[in-house]
Amino acid sequence: MEYSDNYYVRTKSYKVNTNRLTESLQCDVCIIGGGLSGISTAYYLNKINPNLKIIVLEKNKIGWGASGRNGGQLLHDFSGNFSSQKHSNDEQKQLWNFTIDAVREVKKNIKDLNIECGLIEGYLQAAVTRSHDEELKKYVDLLNNKFKYNSASYLSNQEMKDYFQSPYYKSAMYDSECGQIHPLNYCLGLAKELSKQNNCKIYEDSTVESYESNNQVKVKLNNGSTVTADKMILCCNAYIGNLNKELRRKIMPVKTYVSAFTNIPKEELNKFFKKQITVGDMLFVLNYFRLDKDDNLIFGGGVSYSNVDPVNLEESLKKSVRKILPGLEKYKAWCTWSGHVAITVNRLPHIGAIDNNILFAQGYSGHGLAITTMVGKMLAKVISSQDSSFELFRKFEHQNFPGFGVIDTPLLVLAMSYFKLKDLLSFK
Repeated sequence: MEYSDNYYVRTKSYKVNTNRLTESLQCDVCIIGGGLSGISTAYYLNKINPNLKIIVLEKNKIGWGASGRNGGQLLHDFSGNFSSQKHSNDEQKQLWNFTIDAVREVKKNIKDLNIECGLIEGYLQAAVTRSHDEELKKYVDLLNNKFKYNSASYLSNQEMKDYFQSPYYKSAMYDSECGQIHPLNYCLGLAKELSKQNNCKIYEDSTVESYESNNQVKVKLNNGSTVTADKMILCCNAYIGNLNKELRRKIMPVKTYVSAFTNIPKEELNKFFKKQITVGDMLFVLNYFRLDKDDNLIFGGGVSYSNVDPVNLEESLKKSVRKILPGLEKYKAWCTWSGHVAITVNRLPHIGAIDNNILFAQGYSGHGLAITTMVGKMLAKVISSQDSSFELFRKFEHQNFPGFGVIDTPLLVLAMSYFKLKDLLSFK
């Protein structure tokens, strides 16, 4: 399947030459999924051991899923509260540092591989209500004191205006390390580097139908081809389907929406943006947007837990644009798109092992752009030897979504309605 029409596909800088797998092969490691998790894992496996024979199987195109069509926000931390899990203070610090290292590792790869993906540093997490403002102050204090992270600072409404101003927001946290990139270009840039290696093969348009794990893993494709591997890593995320029903029960694919505005005059943008910057707010169903290197506005918001799209995606997003950037809603978007991300019940990544042969990573819950790179590095280390971070992720307690495809979506819609109501009541 070709890429969906979106801003990143229209502006991608890289083309990676791949084939469809039409023969049966053997390898050391087979990776299912050619998104950021899968490509990153293969990239670091090759760095650790260039003698490994690595095969990546992608059903559609490299970066076809959330990896190549997300909001482009390069952020630390998790979407869920990891401090509520059964980790010691030292383990919590290690988990936090993992997410910081993830942001830094992405930037290192961009520099080392000279990937053209529009990196801009600087991020504002914006408070919509008074309770958000108090929450934000506590969060900055936590980062500064408990985690010894000094790149985040609290900004009053007046101080925030040096970066960005909107009548919708009361205050913000400014983080100098987080920021934005063109996610598809980053994913393709890594894949292009990987494709130079003779021991690594990426196959697109190659659908995995099933697998069996005994002494080795035997992967079966829908065209009759097979891959026999010593190790396998599942990086399918929202698109795992029936390939592993137990993993599927731990995640729920939900739809997110983004518009790209490319013809807003500079003088109009300057009313809000004092520089090219990335912004996200603190609502549960949050708004997230950025002014990129070409002064294009990439605006995301809203989510469908029922997987039923609004009748008019662009107009639906413009309701939020009108609140936050009043006046800019009159401009037509260059393109608007939707796509699935995978969420977990606790909004923490679901990472672990099925048996001695198979690892998996999924459920980044909207925070995957940075962390997938570091997860790939971690999985590569686990395959090659061991990594202490892996056990910390395995300690996360993940519940099943109820119903598994029968009643899970209606129940999730009901639950999310509660959080939307909380967002509305917080304005009272």
